[in-house]
Amino acid sequence: MKRPIMGALANGRWSLALAAVALTSVASSARAQDVSKLTTLTVEQAAELSAKKPATKSGLDGYFWPFDSLTTLSPEVAEVLVKPKVNLSFNGLTELSPETAKVLATHAASPAFGTADLRLNGLKKLSPGAAKALAAHEGMVLLYGLEKLSSVPLAQKLARQWGELRLGLMELSPTIAAELAKHRGTEVSKKEGPQHRIDRAVSVLRIDRLDSLTPEAAEALAAHEGVLVLNDLTSLEPEVAASLAKRVGNRKLNRSGTLVLNGLSKISLESAAALAKFSGELVLKGITELDAATAAALATHKGRLHLTGLKTLSPETHAALRAHPNLLLRHPLP
Repeated sequence: MKRPIMGALANGRWSLALAAVALTSVASSARAQDVSKLTTLTVEQAAELSAKKPATKSGLDGYFWPFDSLTTLSPEVAEVLVKPKVNLSFNGLTELSPETAKVLATHAASPAFGTADLRLNGLKKLSPGAAKALAAHEGMVLLYGLEKLSSVPLAQKLARQWGELRLGLMELSPTIAAELAKHRGTEVSKKEGPQHRIDRAVSVLRIDRLDSLTPEAAEALAAHEGVLVLNDLTSLEPEVAASLAKRVGNRKLNRSGTLVLNGLSKISLESAAALAKFSGELVLKGITELDAATAAALATHKGRLHLTGLKTLSPETHAALRAHPNLLLRHPLP
């Protein structure tokens, strides 16, 4: 009777050993599929990972294979990674060769509205060759960190993308501004009908790190419809304010647009008077104080006005702001 018992014990130990091996294999596989920590990647490793289908991670812009620790990406590795129809994130790249950009441009576009299929947010600059290659990309590529854009074809490509368009530009020429102003990314005709934001804005164009704007570039941006966000603009010349005030919002839906200038901590009387002619929603949350004359100029604005950054109000400024028909403050006026 002892043998069967010993056999059973032996079989049990064998089963436990097999289970341990299986668990180790699963854990090893899981680690192999966690690509977010990889700092280098060979063609062979890329092929193995693609076959195992690494786990995706979610973000505001969709689900991605997060290869964000990679600092370099060869065309050969990119060729392997773009074949599966999975969104790719390479936010760790600070340089992109024209050859690799050409391969990435072949990545299939995501079918989900507003979802990016390529994230390259670590790139601050692009060579002319890389910009030309990326301009051929059909889906949505994110370039939040891009500080300079001189390629008209790439600007045109970005303006055709669905979803919000955000860039980190530190300078903006009138030519590029004119192309970006054509962005209509939140109104895209699909089989199920046009896609819209809840606020019905046809576009959200956000340009970070732009601390100044020429009147010519502002004139070009005035053609933009929807929400324009220039939160790093720290000064506003009257001529620039007058150009931005020409924005008309959404012609098709006859709705006013939105202009967000939260980087302004102060505004001159002349600029306030010019900006007040804008008919849409005006967001100036960075302004902390206003004199009575400037407040009176802003009070002539007809759309919704956000001044929630004001910390104190003199009786004269208080009285001037009371004339505004749709004012938002931190504390409502009595």
